[in-house]
Amino acid sequence: MRVYPLLIFLLFSVYACPQWVHKQLLSSTKLNMESANKFSFDVDMTGFLKNNEYFSPIAKGETFPGMRFNPKAAYQIDDKFRFELGTSGVYYSGDQQKIGKRLFDQVHALMQYAVTPELNLLLGNYHGGVNHRLIEPLYRWEKQLVDKPESGIQMVYADKKYFADVWLDWHRYIERGDTLPEVLTFGVSSSFTLTNDDSRWKVSIPLQLIINHKGGQIDVSDEKMIVLGNLASGICGEYIVGRRFVKSIGLSMYAVGYYDKLPDTDNRPYHSGWGLYPVVSVNADPFQFMAGYWRAHQFYSMNGEALFASFNLHHPGEVIRKRDLLTTKVSYSKQLHKMIAIGAQGEIYTDLGRSGKVDYSFGMHLRFNLSGF
Repeated sequence: MRVYPLLIFLLFSVYACPQWVHKQLLSSTKLNMESANKFSFDVDMTGFLKNNEYFSPIAKGETFPGMRFNPKAAYQIDDKFRFELGTSGVYYSGDQQKIGKRLFDQVHALMQYAVTPELNLLLGNYHGGVNHRLIEPLYRWEKQLVDKPESGIQMVYADKKYFADVWLDWHRYIERGDTLPEVLTFGVSSSFTLTNDDSRWKVSIPLQLIINHKGGQIDVSDEKMIVLGNLASGICGEYIVGRRFVKSIGLSMYAVGYYDKLPDTDNRPYHSGWGLYPVVSVNADPFQFMAGYWRAHQFYSMNGEALFASFNLHHPGEVIRKRDLLTTKVSYSKQLHKMIAIGAQGEIYTDLGRSGKVDYSFGMHLRFNLSGF
C-alpha cells in the first residue's frame, strides 16, 4: 500500500518537539510528600474567550466565550497513591437557558499510582489535552477548554532525558444492544533528549501516534465503522540564547502521515495522505512568536486544527487536495499570582494555494488554580 513508505520514513525521522501551548495550562503527574496523608480541596477554574474568524471552505468560524471549572476533593497516601472525586463542566456566556444541564453534568474521578517517582499509572480523568504535547496538525489546543475531559487509562514516564505518555481515551462506553457505537482514541507521545542539561543546544527524539476508533461488536448501530490514525515525527533544535528578552530560538521540521483503514468516500474521500511542517519559534518570555509553513497532500486528523486538513468533514463537498498554508502566531503568558495565570494569543493562517483565504483567531484566558486547601 502507498502509505507504507511514508510510515517507514516517519519512523526513521525521529526528531520532533511539541507545539506551542500556554505553559500555565499544563499539569504535572508528579506526587510530592507535601500532600502526603492529607485530605485537600482543589478548585481549578479557567475563564476563556476564543474567537475563530475562519473563511476557508475547509473550516468555518466559531466563538467560545465561557468558563471551565473543576472542583474536587483529594486524598494522597505518602507519595505513592492519590485519589480525587469531584465534578467538572463548562459554562458558556449567553447560554443561560442550559446552565442547569452543563454546570454539573460531568463526574471527575481519578486514581493515581506512582510506581516509581518517574512512572505513574492513572485511571479515570487523567492528565490529557495539551499535556500530551501533540503538534497542532494532530491536536487543536483549544479543545482542552471546550471538550469533555478525557477519561480512561494513562501511563506517564518523565525524567530529565525521556518522556513517554501512553493513553486510551474512552469517548463513549457501550453496553450490549446499545444503538450507538463505541468511540475511543489511543495515543502515544514520546520524546528522548540527546543533549546534556548544561548544553545551550537542545535536541530531542519524539514520536507521536494517534488512532481513532468508532464501532463495536455488541451494539446494534448501523453507523459505519471508523479506524483512522496519524503518525508524526521530524527534526527539532532549540538554542538557548539566555538574553534578557530573547530566551531561546527554535527551528523544527515535522513530517506527518494520515491513514484511513475504512474510508467513507462520501465524507472522508482519501485513505492516506501526508504533511510537512517547518516551524521557527522565538521564546521572549512572557511572549512567544511562531511562524510555519504547512505543505500537505490528502491530509486529515480527527482532533487536529481543521485548517490543516484537505477536506471538511462537516461539509463533504469542500475539498482541497493539496494544502499550502502559512501560519504565524504570537502569545503572551504570565503568572500573576501563585494561584492565578493569564494568557492571550493571536493566530493567522494564510492559504497560499487555491482558496487564497486569510483566516485568523484571537483569544485570552484567566486561570485560577487552588491546590491543597
